[in-house]
Amino acid sequence: MSIVLLEHPRLNNSGRCEEVVNAPLSACLFTGYIASVLRENKLTVEVANAHLYDWSIDETITHIISNKQLQLLCVHTVYLWERTKNIFDMLSTLKTANEALHINLYGYFPTFAYKNILTDYPLVDSVTVGEPEFTTLDLARGIISGNRISTKIPESNTLLKKDRNPLSCPPLANPGNEVRRSVFPDGMNIAGLAFRDKEGKIVFTPRPPIHNLDQLPYPCRQDVTLCRKKGIVTYIQGSRGCYGHCAFCYLNPFYGQTSLWRGRSANNIFDEIFKLHTKYAIENFYFSDANFFGPGKYGSERASALADLILANGLNIRFGFECRVNDIEEKTIEKLVLAGLANVFLGLESGDDNSLKRFKKHTTSEENKKAIRLLRNYGIEPTFGFIMFEPYATIQSIRNNFEFLKETGIMTSPEVTAHLLHHRQTVFEGTPAYQSMMQSQTKLDDSFSPYEIFYKIKDSQADAFSVIITNICKDILALLPQTFVECNDMVSDTRFDYPLLKKLNDALITAFEDILHKFENASIVPNGEYFYSTHNEIINNIQSLLLHANALHEIKQI
Repeated sequence: MSIVLLEHPRLNNSGRCEEVVNAPLSACLFTGYIASVLRENKLTVEVANAHLYDWSIDETITHIISNKQLQLLCVHTVYLWERTKNIFDMLSTLKTANEALHINLYGYFPTFAYKNILTDYPLVDSVTVGEPEFTTLDLARGIISGNRISTKIPESNTLLKKDRNPLSCPPLANPGNEVRRSVFPDGMNIAGLAFRDKEGKIVFTPRPPIHNLDQLPYPCRQDVTLCRKKGIVTYIQGSRGCYGHCAFCYLNPFYGQTSLWRGRSANNIFDEIFKLHTKYAIENFYFSDANFFGPGKYGSERASALADLILANGLNIRFGFECRVNDIEEKTIEKLVLAGLANVFLGLESGDDNSLKRFKKHTTSEENKKAIRLLRNYGIEPTFGFIMFEPYATIQSIRNNFEFLKETGIMTSPEVTAHLLHHRQTVFEGTPAYQSMMQSQTKLDDSFSPYEIFYKIKDSQADAFSVIITNICKDILALLPQTFVECNDMVSDTRFDYPLLKKLNDALITAFEDILHKFENASIVPNGEYFYSTHNEIINNIQSLLLHANALHEIKQI
């Protein structure tokens, strides 16, 4: 049997390009782990990373169709907002070319949207819910031992819904209510897999999360050379889950809530790093864990043990990770820095204590400041997770956030500042926030809208302020890549000196504060005319600075 694991193309969406919460870093090694588990169990599998290879949808289709023996296609499916349907169009084309192909989806998005997907898209045969490795193994074995029969698809699950845009889900080659498809033998029910039985009913039995992560084989890294060529860091997954219960996060619900943070042993993590360093001369690693440390004393001791192993073996490496602010503790950080710690992503989320309480972070703005100071004392300038606007934001909470950003000095460049000043909480299905808001908020009228709630901030003034700031920041972000020639590190672009970057940054910060001050003093009426005039004034100012910078650059080249 031929099996393909597909990382589908990640289609550009200019309106959502800065929002990465839809593709959690903690999922980046799922495909590699699945491949290793299948190969360890003597199954032949191909990993097709269309995203890494820069394949278009057409190129991806051509490659998959060329595999005449393909029976199982497992797709790591990422939510792409308005362009999500393009991926399902692609899958429909693949199913049309090979009706017997079993299409399985896995990842965060299909885990929480599996009922809608299996209802609206009969071309999808199954969805892996939660951790994918051993569910996929059982699925492959089930198909090997199964047979092919005609199965009924109920009227409610017709191949193309009458009220849907025909372009969003092309019909299969064999329209109607009866198709030839791969099904499991009667009575087979794979834990962790959602699928339709012969009568079209969706069947699902949960699978407990993997308790001992050391038992997993190291993930397949067939594209390590290409990743290095593209400057992509080598990811290590040292743990899964989180001991926190943040309202905006769907990490623990993904794992079924039965097991929160689970960590690999320090020895097991070090062994993988050592082998990668020795075999490929890799020196730069980043942990894909949502929470590197783990809980309390055990988490600190485990991190220290890993640092000890790196130091004792003389590994000259650099690494980074993501963590909560309450886990930043001096003794452990000192040892980790000696071992090569160079990058830390801190989940601050807010500088307003009331917002932090609503987020259920169980941290305070003062703890946020303390963690930043400690890391800076050891030469690390962290990057941050920060939510300026949330469903229950107020003008006061926005002010508190802004003062926090100024005090901590983390608005360091125009690009960073634009992100920080407009970032809005995203409410996806599976998060605690979704459950509390789903009855009263807006969902769009398409197949994927139940996955995300589109909300207005309850406080009308805060909502109006968020609208104007978000539009300004997004337009500035759209301007910057064009002007900076899509340079990833703007400071490294030699056409601009630091004073100009500071002018751009200061202009954005000043504009935010001026507008906020007017809202605080009720000196404006936030209507369409005000939005339009203010937006144009600020964008024109930024454009003038950028044009001036280009002119200076051209003069220097003469």
